[in-house]
Amino acid sequence: MLSGKMWPAHPKPLPDELLSSWIVRVAEANAIKLQTLSWMLFGNGVSPWNRDIDRNAPRWLIDVLCEHTGSSYGEVFRMALVTYGGRLYPHRQAVGQLRWILPIRNYGMRHRAFGQQFCPECLAQDSIPYFRKQWRVAFFTYCPEHQVELWDACPRCGLPIIIFRGDFGRELTNARPMYVCHSCGYDFREAHRKSVFFPNEELHTLFDEMLLSLNVPDNQAGQFDLGYYAVMHQFCRVMGMRQNGGRLQRFVEERLDLPYLSLQQGRISVEQRSHDERHQLLLCALWLMADLGCRLESAWLSKALRYNVMVKDFDDLPGWYRLLVERFSDWRKGVVAFKND
Repeated sequence: MLSGKMWPAHPKPLPDELLSSWIVRVAEANAIKLQTLSWMLFGNGVSPWNRDIDRNAPRWLIDVLCEHTGSSYGEVFRMALVTYGGRLYPHRQAVGQLRWILPIRNYGMRHRAFGQQFCPECLAQDSIPYFRKQWRVAFFTYCPEHQVELWDACPRCGLPIIIFRGDFGRELTNARPMYVCHSCGYDFREAHRKSVFFPNEELHTLFDEMLLSLNVPDNQAGQFDLGYYAVMHQFCRVMGMRQNGGRLQRFVEERLDLPYLSLQQGRISVEQRSHDERHQLLLCALWLMADLGCRLESAWLSKALRYNVMVKDFDDLPGWYRLLVERFSDWRKGVVAFKND
């Protein structure tokens, strides 16, 4: 049983480690069940596991972890998804869909959504397998290091990945590590490596650069800033809008020679879509972003896109984007302007 302020084992966070992953490793290193550890720290009345602690890590949780592991507040805080604020989304919010963050939809201590992803090759090559923070980002559909698709469910049983349930209902000696499915016991390191698809090398390079930019400071990320991600998110929304009727999606798919993908219908954000739908939407949106003015003009003239959907429900559109799309606000003026260019 643990006693005193500093626990015997206090492993340091690994590069880009997710907060929940680190907490699981702390419990394992101290040879104590995760639920027992939670009960000792917080009692029966409060459990950190009936919420998305990676998205909404409460101050009391971080303070206690710092006290018992010797980690600084900054070290623990940086493992939470809130550090993407100002980069992927404008500000922190406790409830509702957070832009580019995959939801897990807690129901007690279970997940009803497929918001936790993994790269099987990363887990297989890790000397200490752990889960990355970037795997909770919706546009991370593949691993840029190993060029394989991420999995967002257990390959065997199809259930959502819940990394903290490995010792639930089991003795500590029979606990399943977090890289093993809590339900069926499948080892995620053995999952099939499916090579990621790109229609051309230009798009492949841009996608890689975008993913890799999350690991560098904001001032070194180049074009991949809050405004860039906001506009890309808007085009993912537009392609799923009933008002657009799939016209923009088909327009881009034809130019990339992509097979038509029928999207799930309804008011579904890109974060709530399946892996395959997200990847195809991102390919299309990134193609637009690569030469935005020219490609928007072509889509607009082809009637694949109207001005009203370019700005619909887009409350924080960047100034540069507003100036660009104002060219498309009047069809007659736009045609004349393009003829005179």
